[in-house]
Amino acid sequence: MKRTGASGSAVHDPVMELEGITVRKSRGLLLDDVSLRVSRNEFVGIIGPNGAGKTTLLNVIAGFERFEGALRLFGRRESRKRTRETQLRIGYVPQLFPIDPAFPILAAEAVMTGAVGRLGFFRRSGEAEREKAMRLMEMMRMAHLADSPLGQLSGGERQKVSLARAILQEPDILLMDEPTANLDIAVQREVLILINELHRRENMTFLFVTHDFTMLPAAMRRAVLLDRGRVVFDGDVSGALSSETLSGLFRYPIELFERNGRRYVSYD
Repeated sequence: MKRTGASGSAVHDPVMELEGITVRKSRGLLLDDVSLRVSRNEFVGIIGPNGAGKTTLLNVIAGFERFEGALRLFGRRESRKRTRETQLRIGYVPQLFPIDPAFPILAAEAVMTGAVGRLGFFRRSGEAEREKAMRLMEMMRMAHLADSPLGQLSGGERQKVSLARAILQEPDILLMDEPTANLDIAVQREVLILINELHRRENMTFLFVTHDFTMLPAAMRRAVLLDRGRVVFDGDVSGALSSETLSGLFRYPIELFERNGRRYVSYD
């Protein structure tokens, strides 16, 4: 597989710089000397098989994971412990939005919690935040569910709430960990369309983690392939999505082809 490393893509005005990032656990290295630079408003896909270190990489950036190496966010060197200002500038959409069905919170209220970090726990959300929350729900075709209990929504509906909540935080960087996992194909495509639209409208940098290279947002222009904790490719998406590269990454013969604008896979 081609390895271009951190210099594989031209990066201007970087908001994120990782140099030699390594994460060690008792079971071995989860990340091994990862270097990466991401520029402002870029949309980067982090692609790899299960266990490649994708979620660990997001956790390092978000401040949830201890690491070795150098991490700079917005030009400032960071340790695991982050300032409140830095934390507010990073939004996180997890793979699952777990909720107790009996927990008494409505969908709109869950979206509004995205404003808590900016406003503080002791300040009430103003009309501007409520209006933006409703605009986001309308954009996601969720406005009719604003007063529905969150625990009664489907997985796809909860994922849209999670996206809206993260956007309401108004972060500079949005981290998304397998946001279409465990959703049926129709809902996956709907969520990807929403992500494309959010990137077009919002002034922020997107990192999108996935193991499913057949379901990628159209706005994604750069792909970083991870394998066993190491970067094995960093460059244009079209270069990453070749049969040869993917077969090496997933260690199985893969034939990738497109038909009517959709990506399909044939396994030998």
